[in-house]
Amino acid sequence: MRKPVLRASDVSGAVAAAREAVSPRSGAGESWFRYNPDVLITFITGNTSYGQWRRDDYRSALQGGFIKLINTLRLGIFDDGLYYGLSRMWGDVVREEEIQRRALGEPVGRLPLIGVVPSSRYNEADTEYPHDVPVSIGSANAPPPKFPLDGYHPLYAMMESQSYKESSLLRVAFEREVQEELNRRATSGRREEGRKFVGVPMVAFLFQGELDDLDRIRAYLEAKVPIVIMEGCGGLGNILSSAIHESAELDGPGLRTSVGTQLQRAFPFLREDEYSMVDCLNSVMEVLKLGFPDQQGPLLSIMNCRQMENFGDLQSFVLKSVIGSSSTKATPDLFEHFLSLAVKCNNHTVALNMLLNKAPWSDMELPESVFELALLLPNREMFVDIYLQHLFRTRKYVSDVKLLKLFREAKDRQFFPEHVWEGIMRYSIVEPVGPDFITSGLNWLIKELTGVRNYIDAYGLTAAAYGQTEDFNNATEEKKAMNALIVHAVLFNRPKMVKTLIKHHAEPLPQALFAESLFHGLYKRVSNAATGVGLKNIANDLAKVAVDIFDKGVQKSGQRGPVILTQRFPDFNDKTPLELAYDTNNKGFVAHGSVQGWLDQYYSNFIRVKGNYDSLKLFLSAVLVFPMYIWLSFPLLRQPTTAPIDDPAKEGVLRPRTEEDINRVLAKVKRYQTGGADAENTTMSQQRPPLGQMIHAVWSAPVVRFYAWHLFYWMFIILICVDIMLPPCRFIGVDIAVFVITISIWSDIVTRTLYDQRHYRKIFWVERSYDLISQTLFNILFFLYRIAPYRYDHPFAGRVILAFGILYYCYRVWSFFYYMEKTFGPVIRIVGQMFCDDLARWLVLLAPFMIATTLIFQGVITPDWPLTGDDWRHAWYRGVFTIFAGFPNELEYTPGCERQRTKGLSAPWRHTDRSGRADGIPPERCWTGEYDDYSCPTVSFWSYFFVIQYYVLLKLGLSNLLSAFYVYRQLQQAAQANLVWKYHRARVVMDYANRTSMPPPFYALGYIYRLIFERKTPRLGSGLTNKGVSREAIEWDTYTFWKGVALDYFRGKEQEAEAPKVPQQQVKTLTEIQADLALLAKKLTAADRKMMDVEEYTRQTGRTAQDAAQMKSNRLRSVSEVAQPYPHKQSRASPYPATAISRLYVPDDRVDWQDSLDDYRPEVYNKAAGEFSGEESPWVDSESDLRSVSGRSRGRRCWITTQDGQAVSYNVDSNGNPLNPFGRTGLRGRGGMPRFGPNHKVYLLITNSSAAGFRYIVQRTPTSDATLPQRFLGHHESEYAVACLLLDAFLYDTTTLNETDLDVEDVTSMPMMSDTMMDILRGRLAKIMENFGAQALTLGELYRGYLDSALNTDNAWMEVVVFHLTVPSFGIDRFTTYKWKLYGSDTLPQDFEGAIVRQAYQQSSEA
Repeated sequence: MRKPVLRASDVSGAVAAAREAVSPRSGAGESWFRYNPDVLITFITGNTSYGQWRRDDYRSALQGGFIKLINTLRLGIFDDGLYYGLSRMWGDVVREEEIQRRALGEPVGRLPLIGVVPSSRYNEADTEYPHDVPVSIGSANAPPPKFPLDGYHPLYAMMESQSYKESSLLRVAFEREVQEELNRRATSGRREEGRKFVGVPMVAFLFQGELDDLDRIRAYLEAKVPIVIMEGCGGLGNILSSAIHESAELDGPGLRTSVGTQLQRAFPFLREDEYSMVDCLNSVMEVLKLGFPDQQGPLLSIMNCRQMENFGDLQSFVLKSVIGSSSTKATPDLFEHFLSLAVKCNNHTVALNMLLNKAPWSDMELPESVFELALLLPNREMFVDIYLQHLFRTRKYVSDVKLLKLFREAKDRQFFPEHVWEGIMRYSIVEPVGPDFITSGLNWLIKELTGVRNYIDAYGLTAAAYGQTEDFNNATEEKKAMNALIVHAVLFNRPKMVKTLIKHHAEPLPQALFAESLFHGLYKRVSNAATGVGLKNIANDLAKVAVDIFDKGVQKSGQRGPVILTQRFPDFNDKTPLELAYDTNNKGFVAHGSVQGWLDQYYSNFIRVKGNYDSLKLFLSAVLVFPMYIWLSFPLLRQPTTAPIDDPAKEGVLRPRTEEDINRVLAKVKRYQTGGADAENTTMSQQRPPLGQMIHAVWSAPVVRFYAWHLFYWMFIILICVDIMLPPCRFIGVDIAVFVITISIWSDIVTRTLYDQRHYRKIFWVERSYDLISQTLFNILFFLYRIAPYRYDHPFAGRVILAFGILYYCYRVWSFFYYMEKTFGPVIRIVGQMFCDDLARWLVLLAPFMIATTLIFQGVITPDWPLTGDDWRHAWYRGVFTIFAGFPNELEYTPGCERQRTKGLSAPWRHTDRSGRADGIPPERCWTGEYDDYSCPTVSFWSYFFVIQYYVLLKLGLSNLLSAFYVYRQLQQAAQANLVWKYHRARVVMDYANRTSMPPPFYALGYIYRLIFERKTPRLGSGLTNKGVSREAIEWDTYTFWKGVALDYFRGKEQEAEAPKVPQQQVKTLTEIQADLALLAKKLTAADRKMMDVEEYTRQTGRTAQDAAQMKSNRLRSVSEVAQPYPHKQSRASPYPATAISRLYVPDDRVDWQDSLDDYRPEVYNKAAGEFSGEESPWVDSESDLRSVSGRSRGRRCWITTQDGQAVSYNVDSNGNPLNPFGRTGLRGRGGMPRFGPNHKVYLLITNSSAAGFRYIVQRTPTSDATLPQRFLGHHESEYAVACLLLDAFLYDTTTLNETDLDVEDVTSMPMMSDTMMDILRGRLAKIMENFGAQALTLGELYRGYLDSALNTDNAWMEVVVFHLTVPSFGIDRFTTYKWKLYGSDTLPQDFEGAIVRQAYQQSSEA
């Protein structure tokens, strides 16, 4: 296939070729760049071979670094395109990448690798140049080598020139134009999207290099292209890196000497050519100067190629050079671009050191798009951590649309599509994730995995993101947004991201437990065994995280443990952390000492018992009642009573007066710090509660319910055992009693199951199903064979059924009652494991021996046993029971059998008279045994052999193996058994706590009552803990304390993880510090020599600079500067005047409508027409007037002009709303102004100069004592006419312009206004002033345009015109509305009116 080639022979040709490559003409093919690259990379090599750098492992590492680089960033790559050196390596990289992508089934596009070929080194012949033969470029007389094109480059640009140097300069022009063309293409696309584009940066890598590359390097530096020097590869790169390391000042004589020596060493021909030597030395010095400009970051950086690990981190060097060279032109858009590059490179260290912790970048707001990118890309937890440390508001980001985007576009597309989307939800893997998944499918998935219902409120998230919630709670909405992100991280199997989000969550403990339950649910449902093991390990790790956080919190404050254990979290269906841990089988959490201590108190309903035997005393008190007055106390039932405390605060004194007051205040502070209830001015009554409350509290204790049920159950077992011993068919009453009790037990299980299912409690379905099925079958069969009339026909069957019932109900004692004992519980756990696991494995090992030997015994010892079925029974009986005891008598000689020994030993194997020995035996057959009776054992050597080998293997081998299994189980499960027992104990405690208060066997009635009448889920420990603590206090406690605990815990874990790396980092840091100190010492020495000159220059220029700064600080702003600041300030001020409305915050860099601002939905405010004055009310626009406004049909001309005097035409949005030409204000609607769009206002400044000084007229209003005469422009009114009305109103001392009879409808220009004002003044002042006609009158327009006003909104803004009228001096002492005010610069307000007066005064002074 023919590959595209562009050609250029001069600079204009290179520019044209670059434009053709990026934006081809119609019909000329597709662009070489399908997408805008993140970075353009060009390589300066020059050398045809690797020179002195010939190690294969380093080459492989560099090639691996190239592969990683093109998979990290979207790149545009330029090299020489010839079959040598790095160009050939890049060709191999492209080939391997295409092969890899095809193998993975990914789309294979043309990678933008452009070979910019210098024609002077291009060999058109089809012969491959032997790349491993070094070619010397260090000789001036050596002929230039020529090479063929590398076949794996997809694109070529031929720079046709006679010399390599000229081709290099053409290449720079070509690459720079490609960069500019990409910027233009991207800028046009971003402008359509309402976003800015900061440009595609370019980075050059200098690998080795030759002298002809110096001009090219200088051209890059002049174009502000940063260059990474690959130190240690030889050539020109080593010379430049050495000069940078050793120089103290780049133009010093010592540096020139050092560089000259290195040039002669690297290029020996320079020793003979002094002119070339000087030219090269000057070029190197100029490169060094350009590489470190004074007012920009360094353009030259160094990569140490002697450290192989640097090759795998090429993207970091690209990132550092791009950011470091752009620090002086920092903008928010550039900050967003660089931060996104850091996220793509996954280098948070560079982001922190060069952006987030370094001025001027550190003052910029973190962009939302980069946070989204960190969520989309895998292993970007550190960036999410950085965002959350900077208090990024996730609630403003997470919406249904954003959440859908995260699920659709996340880059790690293996786990979720394969195991969740297809494996659990049963969708096709090619079917895209739809909006229904976010609104409903996600909650279904969470319910399947954890049992938690309606966890994600997609509509609520969206409303919070757009600020449309009515009862807006920042903390609650933030938690919900973080919840959604945690679910996303779990479903994409990102455990590190989950931990990062938990670390910054307001509720870290329940979130860790919930994340564990999600992973646990995934583990149970994935089909891949290896993936399941990994998920199980993650779940266990998160379980440990929850335990560690809880343990750390309890160590800090032991009182907070019970508070968090019983706190209910609405996000998890009002479950407590203890219930969450119980539901996820987090045995470590349940077995925690603090949890078990709380369970001990909860077990007794927090009733205190005097002395020992707590459980027995509680139960006896419940039964006998009177002992509770002796043994029990009820701290939670004590009623708080108000005590007469003399509190100084009640008398208005804010500080304590006495030591007692101080102690009381300190006690109160301590209670707040420890999360205690506010018990100010209260004491606990020591009187006992009423008897009814005590009885209810005792019978509500789980321990009393447990022992009551226990006692009832043992009485039932006694009854059923008596029943089996009684003669059948005579005591039907006992059978009926047994049946009634078993039915009550069965009903209890059924109703309890329904109740637990209704309230979303965890149900162990295997055990519950076994109980229900077993008891259902027993009750049915028991009724048929023991109670129904059918019992008389099969009395033995009824007794067998009763025997099975006794076995079942007696064995249940182990699992329900004995398991609660601290002594028996762990042992029973181990024994259960032995029977379930070890005995089963042992039987599997035993089965081959037992089956084989059992059949051998039957076939060898009793060979003539007839095949009637009884032989199999006998064989099975012998084999099974031999496990427990031997049968040695089977091989003994018995007299009875000896008498039946077979005769005729000469022919012992043939018998003809056997017809009576067994039924069905033919009269003539082969008889194997030695006796006529087939039940007699045949004793022989082989009989002993088979019996002995079986007993040896069984008794001495396999039996001991079973004992070894048991011992191993005991050692292995000792600790785990204790955890399991504590977990089961918690299960029983919570089970009996949630049971009804009805005594057995009436539990079912209590559950039926609850199912009918109860609507709310009974809460664990409700009314027992947290008494007196409000829910808000608990939430604040959770947020402040447990979030701090989680942060401390994860920081400790991070320090533990970083501990092994600390020595290496310290060595590296010390080495860098040493090098920096050495360089600093050299620079300080050089700086000493310049200090004297600098001091003298400073003395001369210091005074001048101070004077200039003083003049600048004293400079007053003009009218236009006050009226039209950019961005406008007053138009974004809150609250809006005369209202309590707060504007939506608009950053300075997002005021312009061209700058994108996501989620910009400000409030709408339109002042009612009735609230305007009578004069202004006719002008007020209604909502229906928007169409006429957008059509410009009501004279809504704009007074704002451009610099060349052209009127500005304001824009409208899609709904026809006018848009403020000066940008966003944070508020929509008409606001407090009468009209949509421009609201025109006229100011009239009337001044004169008297002996007292410069004076101006001010008007008294209800809200101000000194404002300039002004008025809004009404419909079809001219600003000139309104100015005349203002003058007339002043002269007649009125504020209502409509009261005058002046006709000014025809005044529509400045000359007409001048004439009309002269007539008005003449008519009023001629009577009171002599020679009025000789007085000087001047009229002019001071300002016309936009006014930055607090009344402005997005759809209505103020435009003003200011007329300045100078009149003669006359007195207005009797005026009540207007007065003269003497000018004083220190008394003028720093607002628009102050600027008007100030500018008029300056013009008057200049005149």
